[in-house]
Amino acid sequence: MKILMNEKGYSLILTMLIFLLFTVLSVSVLTVALSGVKRNQTSEDYVQARELANKGIEHITNQIQSDLKNELGEEGITRSEFITKLNTILNRYKDVINSVHNTGATGEYRVYIRNIENVIENGEENPLKKKITFLSRGFVDGKEKTVISEVEIGAQSVLETLHYALGANKLCKTPNACIPGEGNMFLHGGVSITGDMKVDGNLIITNRGYAYLSGEKWIASVYPSILPTQGKANANLLLGGNIFTFNHTPTYEQHITTSNFGSSYTKLTDRIDDAFYNRQAPVIVKRQPIRDDIQIPAQKSVFYYKHNSPGVTIIKANNRIISNQNRPNDKVYASHDECILWCNQKYDGNYTFTGNNLFKSFATAGSLTIRNSNNQFRQTTFKEGAYIEKNLTIGNGSDSYNPNNYDKIRVDGPIFVNGDLTIRGADAEFNSIMYVMGDVTIEYSRINGLGQNGSLIIFANGNINIRNNSVNQDEPSNIKGFFYSEQALEMFGVGSNIRIEGGISARRIVLNAIRGRASNQNFSGAQKITNNDYFEGAQNQIGKPSRLQIIYDPEIINTYADIKSREPVIKNLDPPKIINRDIE
Repeated sequence: MKILMNEKGYSLILTMLIFLLFTVLSVSVLTVALSGVKRNQTSEDYVQARELANKGIEHITNQIQSDLKNELGEEGITRSEFITKLNTILNRYKDVINSVHNTGATGEYRVYIRNIENVIENGEENPLKKKITFLSRGFVDGKEKTVISEVEIGAQSVLETLHYALGANKLCKTPNACIPGEGNMFLHGGVSITGDMKVDGNLIITNRGYAYLSGEKWIASVYPSILPTQGKANANLLLGGNIFTFNHTPTYEQHITTSNFGSSYTKLTDRIDDAFYNRQAPVIVKRQPIRDDIQIPAQKSVFYYKHNSPGVTIIKANNRIISNQNRPNDKVYASHDECILWCNQKYDGNYTFTGNNLFKSFATAGSLTIRNSNNQFRQTTFKEGAYIEKNLTIGNGSDSYNPNNYDKIRVDGPIFVNGDLTIRGADAEFNSIMYVMGDVTIEYSRINGLGQNGSLIIFANGNINIRNNSVNQDEPSNIKGFFYSEQALEMFGVGSNIRIEGGISARRIVLNAIRGRASNQNFSGAQKITNNDYFEGAQNQIGKPSRLQIIYDPEIINTYADIKSREPVIKNLDPPKIINRDIE
């Protein structure tokens, strides 16, 4: 009986111990679980606080952009007004006392400008832009996160396009909006490039140049060359697609408009040295393309005004000729009389400039031709720009290859051309940005910069044709400028001999060239293409200068900024640019 009672006692004690053990374990598990929930909640609070702090940065940035856009309005404001408005608006949000505050369902944020700094571009201050340091704090259930962000805000940054000797841009956002071969660059034969290249699509290379000479002809040459600018070890190639080469004879138009390179083409992306002259290849850099939003049509409102706009001075052109006008403070509009039985004042004539002409600004509802003699330079200056409703022609129209036969013309100032631009028969010096809604043709001309850093910078909505310059000549036509087209751009250095100091950018680029001599007569070492077309033999081209040279000019960036600053009003803002972001 005692044994039985002892056994029952032990069982009770054991049961109680087990119950106690499970209770302790349950409490421990519950404590751990509750602690984990609390930690997760704390972690989630910090994440939400950080997100709120980031929303604060986004909020104040958008608010500043909105404030600036309201100040610009539809008509824009002057450069000096913009600088004042920019500083006023930024100071409105500076320091803790001026914090932007917002409270929502999950928490709140407070954000303000901690510091405002000047922006240095190309070694010089850009007063139209500021680097802003924002400090934003997010709060959730007593938890706090701080985000510090540096953002550039303002206007008139240097375009990405201007940093490259050659740039093939893929601008279309949907396939139906693309031009054939968009983003591709074709380098056929002995093209010579000095500087970096940007190719958003594919780069297609061959050691033959193309020309249409009594039919399609592929002329034996060498591979293109690319060299770095002074002070750099290698040229860079920002490549969005692949590199291909070919040795078959394609139909030219189908070849340059294709985007699918099949078995007839060899991919050389991984052995790029084989695709360049002397195996001097650029360094490939892979990255997402940066697309400049140049908005050429939108530039019209910067320059446009009517004959009856406020402050306009109307000048009458006898026989539609305007000569030796000195009007540095006048906003001028051209007119002429048309007389039959009586005279009517008209504004849409084909006007001609001769001699030296200086205007604060100039506009015409017609076309303009700038002429001069071939013995002494004469200059046309637009201090704050010119608007040409129809076409602009510069030069005497000569088809000679001798620059001594060209008009000696200087042009200074920004210009908007609502039609076509033709430069023909001009020995010209430029310090000008031209926005052209139509096509651009440059032929039988020589173009240099005006002054130490002057250049011709063209942004064209249409095609750009640079052709018939120094055909069959040993010395190249020098063209100092940068040429951007919203369409395709095609150039030939087979018969022509062209040297561009600046750069080229378009949605598709096709360059054809050889090295050495070209002639309409046979010469020693020549390859005969037709009875009137002879070119340097392929082997003899090695070591000879290219007939199509494109040499990047780094001063083009400063030239752009200098001329851009002369435009009368500012109408567009640059998107905010995030420089740095830290989380504390």
